[in-house]
Amino acid sequence: MNITVIGGAGRMGKWITCHFVSQGHDVTISDVKLDEAVSFAKSVGTRFVKENTEAVRNADLTLVSTPIPVIPHVLREVSSQLKKNSIVAEISSLKSQMIPVLMRLADRNVRPLSIHPLFGPGVQRLEDEKVALIPLVDPSSEVELAKKMFPGVEVIVVDAEEHDRAMVLTLSLPHFMNIIFASTISEEDLHVLKKLGGTTFTLQLTLSESVMTEEPGLYTSIQMNNEYTTQYLDKFLSKCEMVKDWIVKKDEKKFTEFYNLVQSLLSRDEDFQKSYERMYRALEMF
Repeated sequence: MNITVIGGAGRMGKWITCHFVSQGHDVTISDVKLDEAVSFAKSVGTRFVKENTEAVRNADLTLVSTPIPVIPHVLREVSSQLKKNSIVAEISSLKSQMIPVLMRLADRNVRPLSIHPLFGPGVQRLEDEKVALIPLVDPSSEVELAKKMFPGVEVIVVDAEEHDRAMVLTLSLPHFMNIIFASTISEEDLHVLKKLGGTTFTLQLTLSESVMTEEPGLYTSIQMNNEYTTQYLDKFLSKCEMVKDWIVKKDEKKFTEFYNLVQSLLSRDEDFQKSYERMYRALEMF
C-alpha cells in the first residue's frame, strides 16, 4: 500500500512512519520541519516530499499527524488531490472540530477515518494497546480498517462529544496537575526531594517529568482547543479551594468525610483494591 504521513517528522509521525515501514508499505512523508524530515526519511528508507498536495496524489492511505489546530487546514488543502476511494485518516486527541471536515471529504469519494491511538510514540508493542474510533460513514468497515492499520489493538468506538469530554479527564486534567506540580517542585532542591521522597513522590515525579519532556505546543492544543476543558478545570479548582479551606481551618471532620466519600466512589472500580500493589510493580520497572 502507498501511504503518506503528513507530519511524518513529529514524534508520533515518526513512530507511525516506522510502524508502516515495518509492515512493508511504501511510505512517503511530508513535514514543515524540512531538514529534520529529510534526515529522518533517509534514515528509515522513506520518500520525503515538501508539498502536502504532491505527497498525497498517489496515496492509498493519507494519515495526518500534525498539531491539532492545523489538521482541518491540512485536510482542506489536500482534499482536491486525494485519490478516488483512497483513505484519509487523522489521529488527533480532539475530534469535534475534525468531523465536519472529514464528512465533506466523504462527499468527494474519499474514505474518511477518525482515530485516536491511546498510546504514545514510546510504545514498543501494540498488543493490549487501544485505539479510539469515531464512526463516520461505515462504522464496521472503519473498525476493521483501524485493526488492519494497527494489528493487535483494541478498537473502542465512541462518538466525538463523549471522546472529547473523556480527553479532559484522561489528558487535559492530568497534564494540568502534573505541569503545576512540576512548576512547584522545580523551585526546590530536587536532589534533596529525591533522596527523601517515598513511593508516591517517586511516581509523581516520574509522571511530571515525562509530561515535561513533550513539546509545549501539544499540551497547549490539548488544554486550549477542547471546549470542555474549562468546565472541568473550574470543578477541579473549586474542590482544591474547598479542601484547602478545611486544611487552613483544621476541619478534620469535613476533610475525613470528603476523603471517605471519594474512597467509596473509587471503590466501585474493580481494580481499586489492587492499586497499591500496582504502584509497587510500576516502581520495580524503574
